[in-house]
Amino acid sequence: MKKLVAMAIVAMSVSGCAAMRAAAARDKFIQNAVMGHTYQQPCGQIWAAARTMLFARDFQVKSADAAAGLTLETEWKTQSNGNMISSTRYLFQGSAPTPEQCQVSATAATKNQNGNTQMNRDWRMEWDLLKQVDITSAQRIETDAQAAGEAARNSQS
Repeated sequence: MKKLVAMAIVAMSVSGCAAMRAAAARDKFIQNAVMGHTYQQPCGQIWAAARTMLFARDFQVKSADAAAGLTLETEWKTQSNGNMISSTRYLFQGSAPTPEQCQVSATAATKNQNGNTQMNRDWRMEWDLLKQVDITSAQRIETDAQAAGEAARNSQS
């Protein structure tokens, strides 16, 4: 009986590791695809969707200066989680390789209650934007990411 329990524990830990490998590979694939994505649409269309997405998440977009070009910046949004209070804001930056293309990067700035600020590119926010604006590309990336995840799940390394 003890042997059976031990074998079950080993089997569950191996399958857990495989699931973790699959999720990590899937996320890494999506991250790389999103961070290198070029929309086949003008930036004006992408910017309108980005503003809408930020508003839907209760972020207020600062009024943009015409000289700022392809930049969206939000005001600080404060959240509390028990005793922890933090504030987050976003900076979306775009570039137009051609008039009919757009590339977007989203940077999240997070400030803790001690005033320390950390800035990171937020590929998950970019992924959410891509899923709203370029459904065909998002579906292709999702399919390829699932395949990468399955390959990682089945690998023994």
